[in-house]
Amino acid sequence: MGIASTQPLQSYYSEASASISWISAILFPEPGQMRSRKVVSRSNALSAGKYPSSWKMGRMMHWESSNELNAFRLLDCDPNVTSFSEQPCQIMYVMDGVVRTHYPDILVTTSGGKQLWEVKPRSNALEPEVLARAAFLSRVLPRWGYEYRTVLAEDLARQPRLSNANLLLSLGKRTVTDCEWEDVRRTMAEQASLVWSEACAGNYGARGREILCGLVLRGVLAIDMNVPISPTTEFLVRNGGL
Repeated sequence: MGIASTQPLQSYYSEASASISWISAILFPEPGQMRSRKVVSRSNALSAGKYPSSWKMGRMMHWESSNELNAFRLLDCDPNVTSFSEQPCQIMYVMDGVVRTHYPDILVTTSGGKQLWEVKPRSNALEPEVLARAAFLSRVLPRWGYEYRTVLAEDLARQPRLSNANLLLSLGKRTVTDCEWEDVRRTMAEQASLVWSEACAGNYGARGREILCGLVLRGVLAIDMNVPISPTTEFLVRNGGL
């Protein structure tokens, strides 16, 4: 399973003038602070909230929209993602001669590098000002060690991937013991895959469902996230998993 897909918006981008556009600073929170700005407050209580159960990050995370909450759940399920954080930094930049400030929504760290995500509904992502900013930051931020991505809310809400992620998280957060891991390894040595219906029937032990989901979260096993989890779903060894 890959990280949440993004629409290739580059075709809509217009090039900003490099001679009057640059990044002056990227400011991160002070030690002891988790976010560059406050997300959850009384003024936005209806549009913001807390994601209390990130097993990957081991802490509560704050979201400004249900789109960001969907992103957190998908990132929590993605074994390619090593960490992620909300409101990670403040980008100070000049574009078209105007001093500006931008707060990306999420910092995502993968085995391939670091990405700064801006989560937007498609209609907002196609606004001229948003497009111009995305084009500029996509071109310049790699010099600072970051890839800039506009992630569409519609992609994050796509089913059945999101429902599958919610099921995996609801069952798979608990630690898989060494004995349980070894039992799965031995079973996989005898057969090509493990089947969801057999896990639900207790064929893999009392915690069979939790073990399979936990090993998917940890990148040991894999399923097709674009197909609903059903009795016939096969859990296969991920490359390098066992």
